[in-house]
Amino acid sequence: MRRFRYMHGTSFFHRMDPTWKLIWNVVVLLSLLFNFQVPYAVAWFVYTACLALFLADITPRQYLRSISYFLGIALFILVWRVLYSPFEGTVLWSWGPIDVTREGITEGVAIFFRFLVLATVTTIFTLTTDPGRMVESLVQIARVPYRIGFAMYAALRFIPLFENEAQVINNAHLIRGVGETGRDPLSRLRLTSSLVVPLLVSGIRRARSAAIAMDSRCFGAYDRRTVLHPQQATPAALWFVLAHLAVGLASFIYFFVLGHGVVYH
Repeated sequence: MRRFRYMHGTSFFHRMDPTWKLIWNVVVLLSLLFNFQVPYAVAWFVYTACLALFLADITPRQYLRSISYFLGIALFILVWRVLYSPFEGTVLWSWGPIDVTREGITEGVAIFFRFLVLATVTTIFTLTTDPGRMVESLVQIARVPYRIGFAMYAALRFIPLFENEAQVINNAHLIRGVGETGRDPLSRLRLTSSLVVPLLVSGIRRARSAAIAMDSRCFGAYDRRTVLHPQQATPAALWFVLAHLAVGLASFIYFFVLGHGVVYH
């Protein structure tokens, strides 16, 4: 998917170690679960959007293009929670079995912005993280077995190849007059079904070639491998993650332990 493909750069997030960047993503997402208040979710969205624009060097156009993939799902969840809220509260509008309550609107808007935060941190991670460097970081810093790391790298490496191959197959179908050009769901379904078999055959061939290459080079014969590009976390990245971890811990204590958050049952 081109909207989530890695872009070369020299920003803070580009230089940040991928393992610690992944930890930062988890910390931010966990911090979102501590409260349902709308200002809390909006503040996190504004903050992460500023990080994407200023510390990740993502252009506004690229940012909007990336989060638009999640925007439709977020709007659907917002409308669903507003129209079919399971919570009893102040009814603002009623029509048949549908009761729009103030509490339902509050929860729907909060979930909407929390979903946009998820889209933002996902965009930051994917656009600023080189897949090869991420695997090297997981193997060296997170101590992931290099066999698993190679499987992850192969999966990430094959995704853009399959995307390009799907486009080539679609263009070949269009030249022969058997392709689909419509944007309606039925046309997209027919297009997907016509690509399944060729992509499956291509995937099997690539996997077989990779397996032969790995066997010929005795991949997995040794417990440890020589490191070509040593990975090391910078002090700035460590302090960045620790600062967010402190904020997440403070949010947990304030909202859960002290009971200041809005919680729906």
